[in-house]
Amino acid sequence: MRNEEFELHTNLDLEIKKFLGTILVAIKHDKSVGSPWGKFPGPKYVLEKIDCWRESIGLYQGRLDADDKRLDHLFENLQAYCDDRSDKYPNLNASVGEIDTLILNIADSFGAFGGDEKDLFPKGEDIPLPFEGDNLVSYLEALAQQTGNEQHVEYLIARIRTMLADTRMKPITNDSEKKVDLAEWLETYIGKDVGEGKEGEHSCVSVIDLSLVPNEIIHLVTAVISRIILESLQRYRRLNNVTLPTVLVAEEAHTFIKRYRDDSENQDVASICCQVFEKISREGRKFGLGLIVSSQRPSELSPTVLSQCNTFLLHRISNDRDQEQVHKLVPDNLRGLLRELPSLPSQHAILMGWASELPVLVKMNDLSEAQRPHSDDPDFWNVWKGKDEGGKTVARKSDWKSVVADWQKG
Repeated sequence: MRNEEFELHTNLDLEIKKFLGTILVAIKHDKSVGSPWGKFPGPKYVLEKIDCWRESIGLYQGRLDADDKRLDHLFENLQAYCDDRSDKYPNLNASVGEIDTLILNIADSFGAFGGDEKDLFPKGEDIPLPFEGDNLVSYLEALAQQTGNEQHVEYLIARIRTMLADTRMKPITNDSEKKVDLAEWLETYIGKDVGEGKEGEHSCVSVIDLSLVPNEIIHLVTAVISRIILESLQRYRRLNNVTLPTVLVAEEAHTFIKRYRDDSENQDVASICCQVFEKISREGRKFGLGLIVSSQRPSELSPTVLSQCNTFLLHRISNDRDQEQVHKLVPDNLRGLLRELPSLPSQHAILMGWASELPVLVKMNDLSEAQRPHSDDPDFWNVWKGKDEGGKTVARKSDWKSVVADWQKG
C-alpha cells in the first residue's frame, strides 16, 4: 500500500473513532437521564438519534475496505433497534437490556478503532485529557444536532472558534507543536533541587509575563496558574512532610485581585480569580507559599487580601481614596505618619509592620542601567523637537512591519 493510501486509511480510522466516541458519550448520557424509557418525547428523540447513527455507520462502512468487518456487528444491532420500532403504532420505549447491548456494541467498535473509554470518562478533573480545539467544536456541534439544541449553542460555538483562531491563544490551548508537561512546568516556574542550577544559586526566580494575554482570558489564566502553584505546594507538603518555601509576587495586583461584591449572584471570572488569591492569602502560609501584592491602587484591591498582609511598604500616594484605604490598614497612632505619603520623593517609602518594629523611612537601592525597569516617562518634548537638551538629534523610528510580523505570527 502506498504512503498516501495508508495515510488516508489512518485518517478515516481516526474520524470513525472520534464519531464512535461521541455517540458512546451521548448514549451513556441518555441512559443516565432516563431518556430511552422516559416520558414522551424522550424515547422518540433517542430513536431518531440512533437512526442517524445507523445511517452514518452505513456511510462509514462504504468507505472502508470490503474485507473490513469492524462496523458490521454495530450496524446490524442499530438496524435491528430501528426495525423493532418501525410499525405503524410502535412502542418507542427501550428496555435497559437493549440500551446496554448498544452501549457494549459501540464500545467494542470504538476499541476496534483504537479508542479507550478511559479517555472519554476521566476519573477526576485534574487528570489530563488531551484534545484539539477543533475537535471540541465538532463535538459540541454534533451533540447540539443530536439533541436539537443547535440554536442555543450557535453563539457559544462562534465564540470558541474566534478564540481558537487567535494566534496568541495557541500556547495556552496547547495547540502548538510543543506540548506542556506538568512536572516540567513546575520545575521551570517553582524550581528544581538545590545545586542543579548555576554554582551558588539556591533559588529560582521565574517571571510569567501576561501583558499580551487577551483581556477575555487574563483572569482565567491567572487564576489557573495561582491555583496550580498553591495545590502543588499542598501536595508537596503532604508527600514530604515539609514545606517548600515559595513567594508569589503579584505585580499590578489591582488587575486580578480586584474587590468584588459578595452578594453578586452571577460571579464573573474576575471575582473567581480574586477568590483564588484570597485563599492563598489565608491558607498559603502553612504550605510555604507567601504572597507579595504590588499595586498603585490599594483602594481597588480585595479587603480580604489586604487584611492578611503583615508588612507594608508604602510609596507616594496622592489619590484620596487610596490614602483612605491605607489609613484603615494601620493603627491609629501611626496615621499621622501617613500624612507624608503624598509628598514622598521618588525611590523613598515608609516601611511598617512585622518587618520593622517601628515605622521607618527607607530608600530603594539604585540599580544599574541593565537592571532598571523600562518605566521612564516618554520623552515627548525632545522627540517632537527632533533634538535633546544637548542638541543631539533624536529620531522617532517606526518599524511597523516588524511589529505586525510579531503580532500576527502563527
